[in-house]
Amino acid sequence: MGDIMGFYDEISKYYDYIFPVQKEQLKFLMDSLGDTKKEVLDVACGSGGYSIELAKKGYEVTAVDVENEMIDKLKSKAQKEQVDINSYVCDMKNIKSMLPNKYNLVFCIGNSIVHLKSLDEIKDVLKQMKKLLRENGAVVLQIINYDRIIDLGLTELPKIQNESIGLEFKREYEFLKDKNIVNFKTTLSVNNEVFNNSIELLPIKSVEFKALLKEAGYSSYELYGDFNYSTYDKNSYMLVIKAF
Repeated sequence: MGDIMGFYDEISKYYDYIFPVQKEQLKFLMDSLGDTKKEVLDVACGSGGYSIELAKKGYEVTAVDVENEMIDKLKSKAQKEQVDINSYVCDMKNIKSMLPNKYNLVFCIGNSIVHLKSLDEIKDVLKQMKKLLRENGAVVLQIINYDRIIDLGLTELPKIQNESIGLEFKREYEFLKDKNIVNFKTTLSVNNEVFNNSIELLPIKSVEFKALLKEAGYSSYELYGDFNYSTYDKNSYMLVIKAF
């Protein structure tokens, strides 16, 4: 059984097999930008799949992630694909002080913002994102729909499997009601090795998210149940937000 550092090393190696770029997500992001080639900020970029694809299409991309391994992976991919991406190791809590520019689109997808420890931290990051927007810019956010997770008492998400390389990624949820946190347990099995990890997530519900957006100064927002613009409801698999 691998240790935590071993888990992150393996995740960075296999991230693109576990979380490949999805055309619906990419289209949603490009729709949010329009036809003009503009400036984009990818917050909690992982190995940078969306940053790479947007850069290939001519957008000027900046990408940040808290994990060194992910930024190293992104830089390697950018060099291979011959695209320029401004990439930094940076906690999302520090993006305003770290980044001097403004952007037409700031996006944070992949259930990343719930890694923050409190609603106040999320509100502060939302404020920073808004300050980084150019006029008429947008913020796009995506998390798992915790209304559904909590109301239905769900304890796991579907396994991710890639038989071509013998990979399985198992995701389990344990909702700790007294603490209002979710213990998110993941198991990566690959090459006859098993790597376990556990991290606490903040299970923010849609009504809480809407309140935070208002408190953070957003004048309007749109909620969707996926990246195909489906109407959001409490049974949606995910919560996608576009805020202005």
